[in-house]
Amino acid sequence: MHQKTQQTRQERGFPSKSVRPVRGAARLVAVSAGLWLAPAAFAQQADATEENRASMDRFFPLSESAATPPTYVRAETAGQATSSDGAQGYGVSQRVELVVVRGLSLRVGAELRNSENGFTPSAQAKYQFLRQAEHGVNASAGLRYKQQGFQSTGGEAEAFAAAGRRWGNVLATLNFAVGRELSSPEGDVEGHLGVGYLVTENLVVGLNTRYQHEFETEKAGRHPGREFELMTGGMVGYGIGIAELSLLGGYYMPRASNSSGPMGMLRLGLNF
Repeated sequence: MHQKTQQTRQERGFPSKSVRPVRGAARLVAVSAGLWLAPAAFAQQADATEENRASMDRFFPLSESAATPPTYVRAETAGQATSSDGAQGYGVSQRVELVVVRGLSLRVGAELRNSENGFTPSAQAKYQFLRQAEHGVNASAGLRYKQQGFQSTGGEAEAFAAAGRRWGNVLATLNFAVGRELSSPEGDVEGHLGVGYLVTENLVVGLNTRYQHEFETEKAGRHPGREFELMTGGMVGYGIGIAELSLLGGYYMPRASNSSGPMGMLRLGLNF
């Protein structure tokens, strides 16, 4: 009688009790897989968060970060204004940086300086070979091309290195670069320094300085005034969601001049 009832239930579309062990085994496998994958996913998320915390030097508007961007794509828009002895100057730039593989990023962009030559292109490749979580410091090196160089409009090729570290709420970055004009026997060396303090995880204040000094292998036709350019000032940076905003205000000493004056810079970064 019981056998006939079970057969009748199966014929009417009711599931057989024999499938319950299979379902139970499937649930057990799914739960086990979840428990096995969860720590790995959490570890990857924790590593990404730690790398993001250690690469906060990207808030310094005058310097190159010692780390690749915290996401696969980073877009930056920047503008600056200067004044010295009544002469006004401005610049606008746009960059997009892609992380091709872990540690390697490629950047393309364009900049406008005082509208003399319109927008001029630039390109950069950077490789991060040290990470703070693994080596105690962030360090990277790369190559950069700019159609408008420090001394001329004939294009410039640069090699640079950057190092940065975070100690709790204190962070610092240091850059060094050497550039060579492509259309003349001239070049320049650059030094960048940034020191900051994180008031919160989203708010940083500090100081940022960039120094560029020219050199020439031919002395004929040298310009009057100083042979270097200096930008320095206090900065504040704030991040919310994918957006990061940096503001710098300070002092400007232009090359080929004996004057000086105030300067300001605003930069917006978007991490996708």
